[in-house]
Amino acid sequence: MRLALGIIVFCLIAPLAHAQEITVDNFWLRESIPGQPNGAAFGIVENNSAMDAFLIGADIDIAEVVEVHQHLHENGQMRMVQMEALVIPAGERVELRPGGYHLMLIGLKEPLVADTTHEMTLIFNDGTSIVVEVPVRALMNHGNH
Repeated sequence: MRLALGIIVFCLIAPLAHAQEITVDNFWLRESIPGQPNGAAFGIVENNSAMDAFLIGADIDIAEVVEVHQHLHENGQMRMVQMEALVIPAGERVELRPGGYHLMLIGLKEPLVADTTHEMTLIFNDGTSIVVEVPVRALMNHGNH
């Protein structure tokens, strides 16, 4: 009985401990391009745990769907590919940035306006999530980060 209770408690606590070992830094949204129905989010995810973490998406009120994407350079062309998950290796950090990994905000309900802030929830495959306050940066500034 004690073993079963111990397993149940571990299963309830393990995701919480894992979430505390994942940190995010410098997340931001790129201001909308006029007429563009989609947006993008960037930032750094750091995994301080001993296990790989898998970012599978996010949730934000201003978009219908958020997907994990990657830009690939193939045959002289850049193209965007949806990913099932972005692996954040144990003990490492991964940067989501323009021209690389990013979160694609699909079906914006309104344009992303510079100098505003939105709450976004990052979602991991183990059921953990991290809520982040994400500022919108002007189009002119996104290349500096």
